[in-house]
Amino acid sequence: MSEPDISAADAMAIGSRLAGAPVAAVQPARSGGNNRVFRLEMAKGPALALKHYPSDGRDRLGQEYDALSFLSRHGIMSTPRPIAKDSDAFCALYQWFDGEAAVLRPQGDDADQLADFLIALQKLRNADGAQTLRNASASIFSPEEAIAQYEQRLDGLRRASDDHPDLRAFIDGNLVPSTSIAIRKLRLRYAELGRDPAADLAPAHRALSPSDFGLHNALRGEDGRLRFIDFEYFGWDDPVKLLSDTAIHPGSDLPAKDANRLIERLTQAFAARDDAFAVRRDVLYPLFGAIWCLIVLNAYLPESRSRRALAAQGGDLTVRLAGQLDKARRLHQAICQRDPDLTPR
Repeated sequence: MSEPDISAADAMAIGSRLAGAPVAAVQPARSGGNNRVFRLEMAKGPALALKHYPSDGRDRLGQEYDALSFLSRHGIMSTPRPIAKDSDAFCALYQWFDGEAAVLRPQGDDADQLADFLIALQKLRNADGAQTLRNASASIFSPEEAIAQYEQRLDGLRRASDDHPDLRAFIDGNLVPSTSIAIRKLRLRYAELGRDPAADLAPAHRALSPSDFGLHNALRGEDGRLRFIDFEYFGWDDPVKLLSDTAIHPGSDLPAKDANRLIERLTQAFAARDDAFAVRRDVLYPLFGAIWCLIVLNAYLPESRSRRALAAQGGDLTVRLAGQLDKARRLHQAICQRDPDLTPR
């Protein structure tokens, strides 16, 4: 993968050209594993955001720009308005949002604000342009697809665990036994209902999803309201995956009561259109949780972006890996607490 590589001078030149107006000053705003963002102070008018995307073979720019164009066109004000893009330069210009990262100081109504936004998105399912939106990144439309993704991720980490006894002990002693129970329950429940776990979810029951979504990509304005950024993965997905990913996402680290509130709100909204939603949620939630445990452990993979990010932070990599393993253990424990049947007898 090509890493982000753009200077402040480049950002000023590209920003001026895309805005059609002079940029007075440039300030690096943040740098993530996938992109780099600059705050452009304009000579006249409000500040803008210039985002530079990696040339890694994925059309992150196109996916995000199309998504934010669609949302802006249909009146969503809590996401940045797109202004212009230059696909050859891997850059796009957006509305700038002032605010503090919401994860730094979570508040009691965050779960409801997240739910409100996701429910509002579903009102656009039949809006002009919705059917031409792409599928969400890593979208999953059947239980067997979810099982296949889990097994693929598990295989990679099992190979990596040869040099990490603590990782191997967690995988073989905790994660695999509970997930095996979850998969058996899932297949049994589908058989009882006469449903095929390999069949794709009907388009009418799919959801518009930011995919990688939570407080980690939310900014809190002075009014306390959340505004949402980073829509590189936006598209159609299974609403159970949307619910699970948002409630579980380690970047949000929602307290149990807030995660339960989010689950309750989204279940009520999605079940109104899909009689089988609650059943699918109950059997799929532990599986999506297991996938998130494996995602947290990606840093153990020698060539993973997560490992490079940890190494770049400095310090003892062994200690940092142990921190990821502890995070996965706590996440796994929270998943099992929701379904005591997952604990092997």
